[in-house]
Amino acid sequence: MRRISNTKIRHAACRAIRMQLLVLFLLCTMLIGITAGFLISSDSVTNRLSCGYNSTGITENYEAPETIAKGESCTKEVSVRNEGSVPCYVRVFAEVNNPETRAGLDVDYNTSCWSKKSDGYYYYSRILNAGEVSEPLFTTLTARETINDFEMICYSETVQAYGFAGPEEAFAAIR
Repeated sequence: MRRISNTKIRHAACRAIRMQLLVLFLLCTMLIGITAGFLISSDSVTNRLSCGYNSTGITENYEAPETIAKGESCTKEVSVRNEGSVPCYVRVFAEVNNPETRAGLDVDYNTSCWSKKSDGYYYYSRILNAGEVSEPLFTTLTARETINDFEMICYSETVQAYGFAGPEEAFAAIR
């Protein structure tokens, strides 16, 4: 049997170590390149967002008479215009200031498009799209007795229609 000398063993061991070091160096070089590629590379995307706005106003067709005699009627049309850029739900609070005047006045509320809820507001049954005007809440006031001093509060609120099944749900969400 032939014996291998210690020198040959050392040379073989050195060659094996050099080979391992070379493989390790190549692996580190590749990992540095890959890591640098991940850190340096970038993508950009431009998101174009636009915000809608909800803005409305009450439109009225009304010329206030000095007196409304018993049995007479006068025209008072109250509607809401969507001046914003998003569809919305509308509710209106409409009430005569003076309780005595309120008792002597009939208001012809439009119950086909508007419904009064327990909170005192009249809810519009449809979505009011941008630029549209609602059906009038009422059009005529009729005096049961002579009315000299008449003042009526009409106040509107709106909520964007997106994400809600109806006006009651939309207004309940903002409380």
